[in-house]
Amino acid sequence: MLGSSTPRGTVSQGRQGFWPVVGSQQNEHATFRSLIAFSAAKIPVHRNMGRRAVRLLVVLAALVVLERPAGRSSGTGAYNFAGYVGRHRQAGVARRCEFQQKREALKECLAREYRSFFRPFEAEYYDEDVSFKDPLNNLAGKDSYKANVEMLSGDSLVGNLLFSDGFIDLHAVEEVPGQPTRLRTRWTLGFVFKLLPWKPRALFSGVSEYEIDGQSAKVLRQRDYWDTLSLQQGGEYVPEPPLSGLKDLVSQLLPSALKPAEAREPAVAEEAGWELLRRAAAYRIYRSSDGRIFAVPAPSFTAGLAGVKAEMEAHGLKAGQVREVNGVQSLELAEPSPWSAEAVLQAA
Repeated sequence: MLGSSTPRGTVSQGRQGFWPVVGSQQNEHATFRSLIAFSAAKIPVHRNMGRRAVRLLVVLAALVVLERPAGRSSGTGAYNFAGYVGRHRQAGVARRCEFQQKREALKECLAREYRSFFRPFEAEYYDEDVSFKDPLNNLAGKDSYKANVEMLSGDSLVGNLLFSDGFIDLHAVEEVPGQPTRLRTRWTLGFVFKLLPWKPRALFSGVSEYEIDGQSAKVLRQRDYWDTLSLQQGGEYVPEPPLSGLKDLVSQLLPSALKPAEAREPAVAEEAGWELLRRAAAYRIYRSSDGRIFAVPAPSFTAGLAGVKAEMEAHGLKAGQVREVNGVQSLELAEPSPWSAEAVLQAA
């Protein structure tokens, strides 16, 4: 009670119940045990406070006791408790910094893997139960993942029988704003299907969405989307319709006389050495040998450059001036874009 001469370090009893008096410079461990015992006891509780609230106050008081350096006055208790909280915050910051370092290491790993076409596959950056899904495959486990990339690169027996001249161009490794456990890559993939006599070439562009562990930064899940099938308003991606991936692949593997317009590429693109950046349903985006980035209508698209501009803007891109590239009317891309110099530098 107010004015009581009860010694510090004891538990005083007043009209409202039992309250610990902390701040003693006596045996602090004994005080801590008394406080814990006090919180567990069946004690009278103030009519305006619940038992849980009283026990919480006791635990907080115990923390103050434990955190006060020996020989200090009780007036420093609040300061020491703030220090206790501060140290825990510092530990949290350290954990976040460690995660960020691991995430940066993963981004560098992805850049290496894409540039080398997964030669080698750096398994230590992937969870044992990593899953992978794209318009053609749905698999789980690190061994299955490794077998899939080795097949695409032609390093496995099956891959060597089916494919040749395989490549994957990495355009960017991106962080997803507000989602630290997600990464995104942009790429173009191509190969020749050599098992068929006419040796057709297949091309795909799209993104890979990686979900990573919040502590180890290892890859937990990878979901691939193709621009022709999944690109939506604002540049977002949605799951493709069933069997659409198989249809896209088969259409590209048909003989030239049977190949539909949507499966073709502009003839001048290969002749001029244009680098394919996006293979969308309505347009194609290329980078020329002098570094210019531009768009042309897809062979099956009939709305011309005005239609291409509308489609690009719907996908979150900004169109620039109309230019002629190797005798073809094209639409320049305005900065910034996913294939800007900054994105290329980040992927390098």
